[in-house]
Amino acid sequence: MGSYFFRVEHDLLRSDAFRSLGGSAIKVYLVIGLYSDFGTDWGYPSTRTIARQAGLSRQTVIDAIQELVDAGLLIANKSRGRSTAYRVIRQPAPERRPTGDRARPKVDEKSGRAAKTGRVSLDDPSETGPEFLVDPSKTGLFSLVEPVQKLDRPGREDRPKRETGSKEDTTSTAIPGTPFRLGADGRLVVAVDLRELLTSQGLPKDLASRLITQRDPEAVAKVLLNAFYLQSQGKLQNGPGYIRAGIEDGYDLLPQVATRLESRRRELAERLGRIERERSRAREVDSLASQEAAVSYVLENLHPEELKRFTAIALDTLPEPVVRRNPTLSNPFVRGKVYELACGDPVD
Repeated sequence: MGSYFFRVEHDLLRSDAFRSLGGSAIKVYLVIGLYSDFGTDWGYPSTRTIARQAGLSRQTVIDAIQELVDAGLLIANKSRGRSTAYRVIRQPAPERRPTGDRARPKVDEKSGRAAKTGRVSLDDPSETGPEFLVDPSKTGLFSLVEPVQKLDRPGREDRPKRETGSKEDTTSTAIPGTPFRLGADGRLVVAVDLRELLTSQGLPKDLASRLITQRDPEAVAKVLLNAFYLQSQGKLQNGPGYIRAGIEDGYDLLPQVATRLESRRRELAERLGRIERERSRAREVDSLASQEAAVSYVLENLHPEELKRFTAIALDTLPEPVVRRNPTLSNPFVRGKVYELACGDPVD
């Protein structure tokens, strides 16, 4: 399991805004950060979730959020009937006045414009957003760092450890960045507590319990996969609301998600086919080895005169082309015939 973390820039820690924060505001800032998307910095934890994780009262959390907003470290977007969306505001590094040649902006020779510096603007969509989420060749399906962080309580590893020496599941394949697996028949395999998973996405426990009784686990998993994908693309403003509506209305997989799942399913089917062919060849080798061991045992325990007599009968019985070049016991056809004669009825 990957470690849980939330990036806090050194520049922010050195800023006056951060130094003036109270302890509760800092705790709330970190909790919201753990629930925020790495690509967009938007998060949707409920006040109750923040209070539980930070060990604070609900009113203290509300006051701390206002303090963060006033300090310019957080945006809180409240819509009627929806969970509040929070965006962590990244603080730019304090500008240092360059001297000498550094004061001259570098110019792109082709465009004639000032070349871009190493710092990427979060407001430029062409430069932000994790590109690997779009290119399935880099991740197999789509990497979902942020949703994986929220599958459990942030900052803790409460899941049971996998037993050492346990057999690998070869009948299904993992869906990267999610707690689900995909079977060769295309069905989603759910081996997690869906209620806990839904509550980690911001749904109240009683609502989560009701939703998972309305649909089978695979249907719930489809909606969550859609939500994870939309979150990775920065296109999901109200995660809990989308998940609730998706489960209640029976949303099917988004085309982008379905296409990538089908690609994973084909890869799994091909791998299972290879495994079965290898097992079949192994069984054939084992069978031939067992047969050869049985033949060797019988021939080694025959009396020399009896072995000689069976060999002569085998040479007379077998077709001439089969024994022409090698009329000895090293010929597998001769060995096989002698074995049959030795194990059958006595030959006169």
